[in-house]
Amino acid sequence: MQTHPLTGSLGAEITDLQLSQLSDSMFDDLCQTLWQHQVLVLRNQNLSIENHRALGQRFGELHFHPAFPGPEGFEEVLVIKNQGKANTITEVWHSDVSCDARPPSISILRALDVPPYGGDTMWADQYRAWDTLSEAMQNMLRPLRAVHKNFDIESAHPVVRTHPETGRRALYVNAGFTKHFEGMTVEESRPLLQFLVTHASQPDLTMRHRWQSNDVVIWDNRCVMHFAIHDYGDSPREMQRVTVRGEVPA
Repeated sequence: MQTHPLTGSLGAEITDLQLSQLSDSMFDDLCQTLWQHQVLVLRNQNLSIENHRALGQRFGELHFHPAFPGPEGFEEVLVIKNQGKANTITEVWHSDVSCDARPPSISILRALDVPPYGGDTMWADQYRAWDTLSEAMQNMLRPLRAVHKNFDIESAHPVVRTHPETGRRALYVNAGFTKHFEGMTVEESRPLLQFLVTHASQPDLTMRHRWQSNDVVIWDNRCVMHFAIHDYGDSPREMQRVTVRGEVPA
């Protein structure tokens, strides 16, 4: 397989590889490339829903979305369709279902039907978000935990988590699920949370992907946030996502 970096911060496109035909050694190489680049783009993938689920299972136990079960027989597969801009919940910087006690580690999203324009997804590097904070801010954040809540689920996680594969520290708060810091009110927490999310999503920390049918993008929720842009009106857009259940953040 060939690896082509996409930005100076994160992301790589993988070519000469079919995800439905991975040997064990190729899968190990894919994992190491994911730990390095955080987001992997693979185009022209011949991936059935069975292949999609099986690929997720190679990373580990699958995560079931608490509010949106998949089709019968494939409850682990989240189907994402255009429900109109007023009903979208993706136009916010977030890490998938971070309210879970063991939030997803890996997400695998494949494009079935894409609009003729728009519908891009952006990702933001939370390693560099942490690294580019001042030493004084880092010292303040290290002992803090934040409460993440949605779908009638609430969990508290470290504001700064250590990635179990790389040992690197990453900022772990987001606008979609993080409500407040432990021991602080929502009002007290809001200014710092807003600052951190804004800092963590500044343009030079991000990559943006223009979808094509049969694209697959794999990303690591432990060290990136993402934001799906709804700028395609009523055009059809259908995606399917499998997520892998992660460890308790530490």
